Amino acid sequence: MVMEAPPGSSGSKKAARRADAQTTAAAPIVAPAPVSAVPAPAATFTEIPWTRIDLDLYEVARDGYIVGYVEVVGAVFVALGGTRYDRSVELSQHLTFHAAVDALLRRSV
Repeated sequence: MVMEAPPGSSGSKKAARRADAQTTAAAPIVAPAPVSAVPAPAATFTEIPWTRIDLDLYEVARDGYIVGYVEVVGAVFVALGGTRYDRSVELSQHLTFHAAVDALLRRSV
């Protein structure tokens, strides 16, 4: 269902144009800042520290090196430390995926 405002109300196009004209007439004119004075935005790059390996297994890496794995077992996320999955050791169990990933990343520091 679409509801339309009557032509004289504040929701009409005419009223919007009138309000625009009033604000532009009353607004002071400000000179734009010179381009050199505006700092360039810093480039931000966020690395995703995990890669899905299998249906219930994720590989966690830091700076390109594998630090461990997160295995999903039911409702629990198991943090496994080690560069090889077959030799990794259980470090902790968490109720959220991100907590398990954080545990592996903090361990590798």
